[in-house]
Amino acid sequence: MTFTLPTEIDMPTSTAPARDYLHTIDLCVLRFCRETQALEILLNRREAEPFTGHWALPGIVVNGGVEDLTLNDAVERLRHSNKVGMPLAWIEQVGTVGDAFRDPRCWSSSTFYLAIVSDAVQLAEHQGFFPLKDVADASIKLPFDHNSLVAAVQERLLSKALYSSLPLMFLGPEFSAPEAVNIFSVVLDRPVLKTSMRQRLLKMTEAGYLQETGRKKSGDGGRPQRTVENLKPGSVYLFDRCFLE
Repeated sequence: MTFTLPTEIDMPTSTAPARDYLHTIDLCVLRFCRETQALEILLNRREAEPFTGHWALPGIVVNGGVEDLTLNDAVERLRHSNKVGMPLAWIEQVGTVGDAFRDPRCWSSSTFYLAIVSDAVQLAEHQGFFPLKDVADASIKLPFDHNSLVAAVQERLLSKALYSSLPLMFLGPEFSAPEAVNIFSVVLDRPVLKTSMRQRLLKMTEAGYLQETGRKKSGDGGRPQRTVENLKPGSVYLFDRCFLE
């Protein structure tokens, strides 16, 4: 599938009736692409004004035609819509932003989330995964303030990777120690020592988060590597030392 990426975003001229205020839920759904060894983010091609046809974060209006009773209700509605429509290994709220300028329609705010998908997924025509780095630094320009939301999510992921097991969510329920070293190196954008990673995996095993499967999978140089299973796939383990120490 070929994607056309915008180098700049033109402000739309909308004929839609003016609104006083909009609040949206926006998801930054990330995955690890093994082919490129890089993190990617899910974008949707917008079907409605403003910015029809532009790539943007998947999001919904919570005070529009469907009025959600809670933020969690809105998140679940978005998760199961055709804008996302895939199982998520992790999701957490990152923040809320708002002002009179981010949306050309009216004063608006957004509560945005970091989400991780580990399974292989089939995308619809209006969906695509793009390099996280290029979206976060606005090399790929998005409408509204979505580039800044993605940058904030990237920073949250980086900060939590320093002291928690969150990057392991990209690997799914079973992985090897070399895969763990690799995903932390990708997320932190710096080499991670194998000994440091193995010590952390051992502590997670002792705490009941991981267990050896007795199976092996091909690793570096084709050598089989023993795998471990995540016993608490919905939980994040907090390390007692930061990777920078």
